[in-house]
Amino acid sequence: MRDDRNIMSMLWLVAAAMGLLLLCGCHSHQEKASRIIVQNERFTVTGDSIVEDTVMAWVPKHGDRIASNLTLDRLQTAYGNDSLGVRFVQGKSWNRRDPRPTNLPEYTSEQRLVDALYDLSADRIIDGIKSDGTFAVSHNRSRLYCAIYLSLACLKPHQAMETLKDIVDRDSIIMQLEGQWPVVSDHIGWATAAWEVYKTTGDRKWLAYCYHVIGKTLSINSKVLLDYNTGLIHGAGFTSSRPLGARRMTWMTYNDLFSCMSLGNNILTANAYAILGEMGDELGIENEYDKDAQRLKDAINQHLWNESRGFYSSFLYAGAVPRQAPLTDNTSQAMCVLWGIADDDRAENLISQTPVSDCGVNVSYPAATAIEPYFTNASWATTQAMWNLAAAYTRNENALKRGLGALYRAQALYQSRDIHIQSINTDHLGTAASNAAMILRVLMGMNFKPEGIEFTPIVPDGFAGTKTLTGLNYRRAVLDITVEGIGNDVASFTDNGELMESAFLPNDIEGHHHIVITMKPGGHGPNKVTIHHGEVIMPPTPTVQWDGDSGHITDFVPGTPYRLAVNGKLTPLNDSVFALPEVEGLAEYSVEIAGKYINSYISRPYLVFHLTPQIAFFPDSTSGQTTIKVSVAEGGDYLLDMGYHPTGTLDVREVTVNSHPMGTLVMTLEGTAGINGLAYSNMVGVKLLKGENAIVIRQIRLPKAFTSCQPVHMRIIKR
Repeated sequence: MRDDRNIMSMLWLVAAAMGLLLLCGCHSHQEKASRIIVQNERFTVTGDSIVEDTVMAWVPKHGDRIASNLTLDRLQTAYGNDSLGVRFVQGKSWNRRDPRPTNLPEYTSEQRLVDALYDLSADRIIDGIKSDGTFAVSHNRSRLYCAIYLSLACLKPHQAMETLKDIVDRDSIIMQLEGQWPVVSDHIGWATAAWEVYKTTGDRKWLAYCYHVIGKTLSINSKVLLDYNTGLIHGAGFTSSRPLGARRMTWMTYNDLFSCMSLGNNILTANAYAILGEMGDELGIENEYDKDAQRLKDAINQHLWNESRGFYSSFLYAGAVPRQAPLTDNTSQAMCVLWGIADDDRAENLISQTPVSDCGVNVSYPAATAIEPYFTNASWATTQAMWNLAAAYTRNENALKRGLGALYRAQALYQSRDIHIQSINTDHLGTAASNAAMILRVLMGMNFKPEGIEFTPIVPDGFAGTKTLTGLNYRRAVLDITVEGIGNDVASFTDNGELMESAFLPNDIEGHHHIVITMKPGGHGPNKVTIHHGEVIMPPTPTVQWDGDSGHITDFVPGTPYRLAVNGKLTPLNDSVFALPEVEGLAEYSVEIAGKYINSYISRPYLVFHLTPQIAFFPDSTSGQTTIKVSVAEGGDYLLDMGYHPTGTLDVREVTVNSHPMGTLVMTLEGTAGINGLAYSNMVGVKLLKGENAIVIRQIRLPKAFTSCQPVHMRIIKR
């Protein structure tokens, strides 16, 4: 027995010695690559592999592909849902292009997986360029604008410039496809992409061109989209043809959607004003666009920030009483952080308090279903990339590491083999641009400015070792950038061997520059991350039949916590049929479900007028302008809308009361049904004086031809 113990002791010593030798040999590439980048309850990402339960993806020694044991059958069994139409399909697997693209910079590090994913992105960027030298544009241009902002303006500025030029007509940015503008009004995202192209190229002709195009487009937008009561911009959301999640509110017509004021549109517009101000400064043109940007920023923070939840609402509902929607838009939230909308401590709280899953940040929270984000739709990869940049900006390294791991997991397991949800168009260009941005903007820390490049790398501890980006074209220079070590503070910065006082390259450099950045641990922001595990799903939207002084929830489920909103104030409902409380003046009623974590969307609002609306009939007019005299016994706030016969197209009309602009009436091919079978436009808040008022309705002439509707009468409702 003693001999056996001695033998066991000797074996233990040998094993311990071998383990020590392995630890001492940590400079081998394989062991460096095996360092953990992120580990959570769902999966582990190291420098060369991803492990999720029994599913794996790994990079072979030569790094020319990403291998995986994931099968479609396993994926469909685990996550597919035939009742929701969720089925996964697979395209062509990726193998690294040989030889590598010579017109894109190369990236190498001690993390083989990160290298391979960058090579995958480089190949997809090349594949996304058409024969005419422009990028292939998806049906949703907002994804393109984000992709250019994230990395394409740096990697392919000429192609980005030519693509953006193709989206301009008669000196203004082309509105969304399929006649959706102004219901969908996110085309001003063009400005953010165009400004990024200027910062990377310094092209003065491009700058002057963009200044004119953006200025004209904003002038049109302000006339049509501005809400004079809130100071916000009307129109549906940034990443969707409706406000995020509004497809579940089937009661919404296009007129209702126009009335909404989405977070994304307002951020893009505020940033466009700020950009226009900076462009004017670059051109030596005096301007006050910064004041327009500040006014819109203040309106966003006043009306869309939810203090109790610590994040922004995705949009304000249409209706007589503006209310915040219960969900948030995480792409737009990241923009709030990056572009200075969320100031003070809001940016840090937003990143730490907005719930995210182990598998990544949802496009909107809460999600419509329990399906995890697979980034099969390019806006999802864009959302994760923007979120990662915002986490880096607030120095929340925990959120950044989780976000990088989520992006790498989705790309290694799914994008590398073109696995996606059937019927959802994949946009490889947007996904590739999102991943490339993690190298350029996070690990290399590049922040392009008109005056040069500021370097602020953040290198989490899973990315130890040397990271090198070679052959990056910047204006009249070619850059080779090496980042040594980990940390979020720059210890030293050298340019061609010369120690520099700051980590900054001016815009007038020329020739070849070898930049070496040595990192060290620095200060941290809050590292808090709020995790949800798929249990937070949006409750269904109630359907209510309104009848005079009562309501009936037609899809009532006993035990569900319904609530009645009366001009925004909530009271519980315990039965499917309920009486409406009397309210002095105008009353807006709706029903919602109080979920465990978040409420449902509201049902279609129901307006009750305790004072009969005035009806002013619309006279025939061929001039495009009509003046209607309206007399009221009491001055104050009123609502105005128009009953019309749809003609299958769009009609936009400006409302002026006593020479003061009040808003815009939008009449689309569909509207809210009313008396005599008419459709009704959106409502515009107006101020009327006691006695006679002159209301002028003027058709707005736009760059795109619209056919006039047939207005019948105008309703004037006392608030």
